[in-house]
Amino acid sequence: MSEPSILSLYGRERCHLCEEMFEDLQPLLAETAVVLEEIDVDQDPAVRKRYGLRVPVLVAADGQVLAEGRLEPDRLRQWLDGLASDPLLHP
Repeated sequence: MSEPSILSLYGRERCHLCEEMFEDLQPLLAETAVVLEEIDVDQDPAVRKRYGLRVPVLVAADGQVLAEGRLEPDRLRQWLDGLASDPLLHP
C-alpha cells in the first residue's frame, strides 16, 4: 500500500487569503487520499524567510508549487489526475 500524497499549505493566522485557500481546497481534496498539512510560516524563521511574503503557498511533497496567493482549481485537478494515473502510486 502506498503512502498518501502530502500537500503543504504555508500560511499564517489572521490571513484571509490563507483561510480562503484552505476552504477552497476542502471540496477538491475530499475524495482523495491526499493529506493537507497546514504550516504557520511565523513559527519558524527559515520558513518565514522563504514563504512569509508569499502566503498562502500550496506545495507538493516534491517541492512543486501548485498555488501561490490564490488557488487555481484546474491546476490542482491536473496534479491530482497525475497522481491517480501514476503506476507507482496505484499499481
